[in-house]
Amino acid sequence: MIRLAAGALLGLLAAPLAAQEAPPETAPLPPVRPADLTEDAQAPSVPDQAEGSEMAPQAVPMPEARPEPPDPAGRDETEGTSEEDAGTLGDEASDVDSGTGSELDAVTDDGTEAEAEAEAEAEAEAEAEAEAGEVTDDTPNAGGTARESVPAMPDRLAASAADRETCRAELEALGAVFDTQPPVDDTDIADCGIAHPVRLSGIVPGVALAPPAPMRCETALALARWVEGFAKPAAERLGRGALTEIRQGTVYNCRSRSSDADTLSEHAFGNAVDIMSFGFAEGPEVKVQPREREGSMAEAFQDAVRATACLEFTTVLGPGSDAAHADHLHLDVKARRGDFRLCQ
Repeated sequence: MIRLAAGALLGLLAAPLAAQEAPPETAPLPPVRPADLTEDAQAPSVPDQAEGSEMAPQAVPMPEARPEPPDPAGRDETEGTSEEDAGTLGDEASDVDSGTGSELDAVTDDGTEAEAEAEAEAEAEAEAEAEAGEVTDDTPNAGGTARESVPAMPDRLAASAADRETCRAELEALGAVFDTQPPVDDTDIADCGIAHPVRLSGIVPGVALAPPAPMRCETALALARWVEGFAKPAAERLGRGALTEIRQGTVYNCRSRSSDADTLSEHAFGNAVDIMSFGFAEGPEVKVQPREREGSMAEAFQDAVRATACLEFTTVLGPGSDAAHADHLHLDVKARRGDFRLCQ
């Protein structure tokens, strides 16, 4: 009995071990090979390399011998043309880059007033030379002085007979008091002068220019339009009665600019007028002077007439522009490219 029980217990313990050691199920055998299959059909054939097979060869092929570099003199025409084209493209790219850099430099150089003025004057010189014909620095005239065939500034600025007639007619329509004058010139400096001046004494009816002065008709017309359209209405709001007088400090004067001793002022051509003060019928005059944050009606009037002057003149300078213009308004009709206006 005891033996039977012990045998049964051993059987139970041995069953899991026997299950773990049991071999896996037998894998299925491959199908039986047909008896008539030949050995050539059994193994896949390797195509001959000469047929252009994409399969890699069993052995690594030896590299082909490197060809000798061609003779430079024997390069084909296509290669030479490509190099020439590349060189041409490179040169064109360099030219474009160079041109772009020059334009950027020109824009940068125009940042200051003096340089802008110099550029405008250089253009005027070039235009005058083109109209007069090709004249070079080394081409002397009969007297041995180069470039004297280029017209002086008064002649370059002179308006045509039709334009002069139109300008004077507009002055008369505005009620200006003026008379024509003989040419103004300077014996020492040929570029100073006015070819066809008018002597202005009354800007518009009731408003005198004191003292009267010669100037180009274009300057007188700009002054009359400004006074009639802006200065007179501003005076009505000031509370000192009607505007009766504008006192000038300088109109025509053969001198250089205050900021550039080597360049003639617009006063030298009759293009400019300096306003010192404004007179009224019923109150004290308003002198041009620094008035920033003064908070007065005089400051408001001075600011108003100064700002509106830029609608008729191309240059407006005054207190705050620089020390030389602290006590007057400089107004001129200098022509610039693109009708550019310098108002400070």
